[in-house]
Amino acid sequence: IPVGISQDGTAGNAKLFMAVWDKVIAGNRFRNFDFTLKVDADAVLIPWRIRDHLHPHVGSSSYVVNCNKFPNSPNFPMMFGAVEVFSRPAMVAYAKGSWKCGTQLPWHAWGEDYYMTHCLDYLGVGRINDFGVLGDQLCTGANCGDTFVGSFHPFKDQGSWFQCWTQATAPPAR
Repeated sequence: IPVGISQDGTAGNAKLFMAVWDKVIAGNRFRNFDFTLKVDADAVLIPWRIRDHLHPHVGSSSYVVNCNKFPNSPNFPMMFGAVEVFSRPAMVAYAKGSWKCGTQLPWHAWGEDYYMTHCLDYLGVGRINDFGVLGDQLCTGANCGDTFVGSFHPFKDQGSWFQCWTQATAPPAR
């Protein structure tokens, strides 16, 4: 599936990820878990922190919007694609209604995160505004020493990834 340039200059990969999500839906394994996460390889994920952020939302039909870089923009807050989080009921809603998004939304120039944000909104899935799920340099910053944040992005090489992991998981200073 060809990937172009999106309306905001990032990868125009909505069609590619629509196909990926079709495979996830077809595999049906998402039904065994409270949440499904899509995590970029250059993101550092701290699973126990993510679990703490999501615990209050188990059973809700919702997805996490994790960036509010431009609070006065109609496109924010939104879900940045480095770490995408969907509840099981949100995944069920997407499985049932993704065809509507594919045929009724103007997604052709969108990135996958912008597509999923608009698709899930279109399908009536609720939002969880949790800006501690992801610390992203492309949003408002990635401080790997912040013990509240559940993931950090981007760390493109092995050295910087492990440096962030080590800092993020270090025992608290006494």
